[in-house]
Amino acid sequence: MAERVKRGWLLPTGLFVHDYLLEHKQAYVQEIWRALKAERAEMGITVGSYQSFRMNYIYVLKKLGLIGPVKRERVPEQPSWFARVYYSITPGREDDRAWRHPQIALDPRRGGPTYRRKYVKARKKKLLPKPPSLEEIDRIWRTASAFLREHDYVLTREQFETVRPEWTSEVALYPTFEEKVGYVIRRASEIEYVSRMARRLIRPEEAPEPFATEARKLGRTLEKEWLRGR
Repeated sequence: MAERVKRGWLLPTGLFVHDYLLEHKQAYVQEIWRALKAERAEMGITVGSYQSFRMNYIYVLKKLGLIGPVKRERVPEQPSWFARVYYSITPGREDDRAWRHPQIALDPRRGGPTYRRKYVKARKKKLLPKPPSLEEIDRIWRTASAFLREHDYVLTREQFETVRPEWTSEVALYPTFEEKVGYVIRRASEIEYVSRMARRLIRPEEAPEPFATEARKLGRTLEKEWLRGR
């Protein structure tokens, strides 16, 4: 899709992820980040943190539908860790133009001159989203869980985190507390719905149709209902 370096030109991170997954078929997030870090180090270039990479690229690529989970594996030498989630390129999206500038593809305002200048200034000041504190995470879950129980959804936090271990990073991308809670409500209701259908804990992305589509509709409906009441 593009050469890695040509006359000083650096392969954009989105295309790096694309080429890595195209070559290796599937990989977990930290594996991709380490490969990116190693390649940039050879050029004398530093990369952002793992958390930043997960939030600013993997989350965006998932949101665009360019990548999706294909399997989960426990780390044998670290049984207490969350299972690793492996991702691959969504079939048919290998040559999608969004790979080059995924953030702009997700939010076109980032391509405008005014918004781009503000974004660059924010990056220079290192004003990237920070993960919520442990206290805020607990508050987000308690609030979302209370709303879900009112609608007869009783997914536990342990079950939710087994399916979506990355949720504490993903909520950081939502600016307000209410939107963060809405995200949890949407994701938790999706998980509980497909798990009821499958009679086992399962990721919505792995559920067969039409259950996956119904889960997404349900999640969006409950999220909107929550936000309307704020």
